[in-house]
Amino acid sequence: MFCISKIKQLNFFEQISEFKNMVTKQPVGFVKLLADNFDINTFIPNSFKENYYSNLGKNREYELSSILSALLIMQIFHIPTTTLLNLFLVFSTEIREFCGFYNSVPDESFFSRFKTTFESDISDLFNSMVPKVIDICEDINNLLPNDSPYKNLNSTLIYDTSGLKPRVKENNPKTLVAEINKQKAYSKTINNKNFNPYAAAYKNMPKYSQANPNIRLDFVNGHFGYFYKFGLLTNGWGIPLSIKFFEEDFYKSIEKEFSTPEEQKYFYDNASLKPVIVPFLNNLKKYSNFKFKTFLGDSEFDSYDNFGLLKHLEFEKVLIPLNPRSQSNTKIGELEYNTEGIPICPLTQEPFKFDGSCKGKNRSLRYKFTCPKSHRDKNGKPYHTCETPCTDSKSGRMTYVYPDKNFRLYPGIIRNSVEWEQTYSKRCCIEREIASLKSNPCIQQPKTVNTSTMRADLYLTAISKLINVILAYAMNKPEYLKSISKLLKIPA
Repeated sequence: MFCISKIKQLNFFEQISEFKNMVTKQPVGFVKLLADNFDINTFIPNSFKENYYSNLGKNREYELSSILSALLIMQIFHIPTTTLLNLFLVFSTEIREFCGFYNSVPDESFFSRFKTTFESDISDLFNSMVPKVIDICEDINNLLPNDSPYKNLNSTLIYDTSGLKPRVKENNPKTLVAEINKQKAYSKTINNKNFNPYAAAYKNMPKYSQANPNIRLDFVNGHFGYFYKFGLLTNGWGIPLSIKFFEEDFYKSIEKEFSTPEEQKYFYDNASLKPVIVPFLNNLKKYSNFKFKTFLGDSEFDSYDNFGLLKHLEFEKVLIPLNPRSQSNTKIGELEYNTEGIPICPLTQEPFKFDGSCKGKNRSLRYKFTCPKSHRDKNGKPYHTCETPCTDSKSGRMTYVYPDKNFRLYPGIIRNSVEWEQTYSKRCCIEREIASLKSNPCIQQPKTVNTSTMRADLYLTAISKLINVILAYAMNKPEYLKSISKLLKIPA
């Protein structure tokens, strides 16, 4: 007995529950919806067709579109293995006809070989669909009312990293526990209270798995283990737009010893932004004039190099919290500034108040800050209530900062402002998208150590997300943009 939603063994009562859940879905209706509104052939790159047919010869038994349709059905319905996919095709006439298997059905080994052989072509298929999806998101955005909370989020680009955790020996908890126990025993022999057996265990663990050097020791999802790591770009609605896996060459470019897994994560994540975002934006320029205006990322990407890169890429606003590592207040002129670029009172150390921006004729953009104890009366006239004022001005001390001089401190938006809080809260959509991608049994815990297969499965899952956008747009149902579950309930 099988389970579509998760890889697990079901007892009798769970089997009954699983079938009850499947009754609520309408796979035949979804397949008909897919056939009426989506044609995979319009997106398959010519290079993919040439590689497929030159590899198998002209007298091929199965069309390329048929194989891709079957693999996408596998991802959409969360079919965990190619063995079960083969059974679905054998017993479902509707799915078999949709895929175009009229005489016979490929066996599971054919699907497995296809993914490993044409993994890079599957990646090209995903990339070929992205410009179309970006245009669809722009059309949907133009139809949204100006007061919609989702307005203009399609021009926001969000970046984060994650990793696939395959079943390798090093990921067995017993391996780590054995190493920790070994270090604890050593700690007792040297009688050193400052010795940290957990940090020592981390440093003693191999840097990569014996099964595959691309499956490396790293810190992902709050714990460290052996992951095949990747970077993901989405727009502000959480639609996947780019996936980049980090191979052995990437890690070799960062030759450094790390004391803790957290330190390692910071350096690897920080260095990963450029090799992901630059190829994506360069490729987008070939097909579209669309430009992303806002960038969101977590504090792992905080560095002068990354802010300089994002400014060079013409992002108007960059929302990356400053990383507390090696941060300290700075003094500019007579005033001291905190780590977020806000001037602070020399007496009370309170941050100044942001009082808007101004830009005169032939003058650079300036941000105005006023004394923390300054106020305005009913007529808007400023005054202050400081008992020991540091200026003779009745309105209290004020100062200006020039954001062009330091884009990292003034990235087109004032840190911790209301606008910052409202905009940065949208970053959670990429976390939800990563969780959604990993809910697929093929991605959740890969049974293979073949990185080509893992890459192909993740790209196919991401393609199914793009198909969801195309279907929602074709049905004029933007509320279904990320809700495949609603589409699966549409009857035939």
